[in-house]
Amino acid sequence: MRHLCGAVLFCVVGGLACSSGSGGKSLDCAYLAGDNCWKTTAALATSCLPPSSEIGTLSADGKTCTYASGAVVTFASPLALPLPVDGTQSWNFTVTGADGQPCLAYRDDQKAGLTLTTQGQTVKETEPGGLSIAMVCPDGTTYSNSNAFTLFSCPDAGLFGGLPGDAWSSTDTRVNLGLLATSTGSDESLPVFDCQKPL
Repeated sequence: MRHLCGAVLFCVVGGLACSSGSGGKSLDCAYLAGDNCWKTTAALATSCLPPSSEIGTLSADGKTCTYASGAVVTFASPLALPLPVDGTQSWNFTVTGADGQPCLAYRDDQKAGLTLTTQGQTVKETEPGGLSIAMVCPDGTTYSNSNAFTLFSCPDAGLFGGLPGDAWSSTDTRVNLGLLATSTGSDESLPVFDCQKPL
């Protein structure tokens, strides 16, 4: 399992924090515990994601995962199982719902942070350096904190402080991924895909 947290449009100049975007606000325990924009953006995809009980079939070239119900996950870079567990795995994929319409797009490239888009709504999180962290919501509001480590001690925040990220696992034949901190119980994740090679 891996979690990536970061900061978006956040800079530190001469030791003083500055944020960009409209209405810079504090990214604190209260915001993470509440119905924040990461949770609301992820929730928009729940009706079009593949059922968590269903397992998709990974194509031989590792580029797509197709579900019997009609949903398709398309990977920007082909997956070669098992995936590396050294922290270098990047994610860039889209999910198309059973109706053929875009459902979810997710990118976690290890450097520029992560981006989640559902139904035209995008939330971003990046880490430009230092300990700072910020999140830009679909309406352009930026929530920031100059020391992300303080969030790990939030009450009932779970292992990763309720921060957005992903959790995944893989074997020689199967891979699955979920989005972290998508509900009130911050340890819970939203299952996005579960795919395996043809038997």
